[in-house]
Amino acid sequence: MRKEILPLTSLRGVAAMAVIAMHFSATMQLLASGKFPSLAPRGQLAVDVFFVLSGFIMAYTYLGSFQNEGGWRAYGKFLTKRAARILPLNVAVTAILIAVTAAATWLIGKNPLPVVRLDHAFEDFVTNALMLPGLGLGHSINWPAWSISVEFAAYFFFPLFLAGIFHRKRWVFLVSVLLALALIVWVCATGVDLGPEGKHNHPPPWRDLGRCFSEFVLGLATYRLYASGRLTQLFRRDDVALAISALIVVLVLAGPGNLFILLLFPPLILALALNDGRVAQWMSWRFPYFLGQISYSLYLVHENFRHLASELVRSVHPGPVAPLVAMALAAVFSAAMIFPAWLSYVWIERPGRTLFRNLLTGRKTSAGEALAREPVK
Repeated sequence: MRKEILPLTSLRGVAAMAVIAMHFSATMQLLASGKFPSLAPRGQLAVDVFFVLSGFIMAYTYLGSFQNEGGWRAYGKFLTKRAARILPLNVAVTAILIAVTAAATWLIGKNPLPVVRLDHAFEDFVTNALMLPGLGLGHSINWPAWSISVEFAAYFFFPLFLAGIFHRKRWVFLVSVLLALALIVWVCATGVDLGPEGKHNHPPPWRDLGRCFSEFVLGLATYRLYASGRLTQLFRRDDVALAISALIVVLVLAGPGNLFILLLFPPLILALALNDGRVAQWMSWRFPYFLGQISYSLYLVHENFRHLASELVRSVHPGPVAPLVAMALAAVFSAAMIFPAWLSYVWIERPGRTLFRNLLTGRKTSAGEALAREPVK
């Protein structure tokens, strides 16, 4: 079992909170009497951090098994572990959303979550549990899950991606990287503000798939550079990690387009993975690491609280809210998502992962053992 790279786990937590802050900023903006700056400008690019980071972590965790055990056997184990990691929480959240909506509608005579279609409950449960809306199939009741759908699709191509990036011939590696770069450039060049955003949860899913696949491959390439050791002396330095981070912040606030920002995510991840100075210490602090541990729950649980938060504010203050108040409410609701995400992580995500893995493998593994074996992803 390889040692966890703590700063990368923390990075996942930061990215998850950026998505949440962006979403609640947008929700509260609809209630405000005037515009206010988003708590996470261009927070949608945090999803691109997830995709690149996923490629890196998948290589860090599973490359050895593919090299040592052979393709098909390692591939089966890989898909089993990823299914055990991803599916239980998604299935549980889907079921809870439908059940809570049905119960609330019966009690108060009103659907508190209009996105949940009770007249199509079974159909929507099946399609959402299987993560199909992100591929353009079915109606989504949990919008952010689109990225989970396309990333899981990338897992099916994992051996092919590995073959290109970790080929012994350098030209194969270079061609694979160039193809990934060409794909993400095309996706962004055909988007708004040179951005990679697609028609999430609507057909056709090609932009979202191209976005995920290209960045996943760039994450694999980042791991190859990490493992080579050739850039360790440069990227271990605090000033390199801080310079990359500062450049990202500058581009987020005043940059020309999202493409130029997301292309900095591979070097950022490389710098955080190799850093052995103050930056690594800061990114290993307990709180950001905790956010990283619960990041998957944060990402999947928060979306439908947005409508409830909006209804709560409207019930207390029916009129428009002052921009600063709306901004403060966005911050409060964003922070409040940590608690339900923690409950989800403790009571659903961890035990569900263990149960699902035991069912698939026929072995009995404790939640602690499963957590120790699986990367935080």
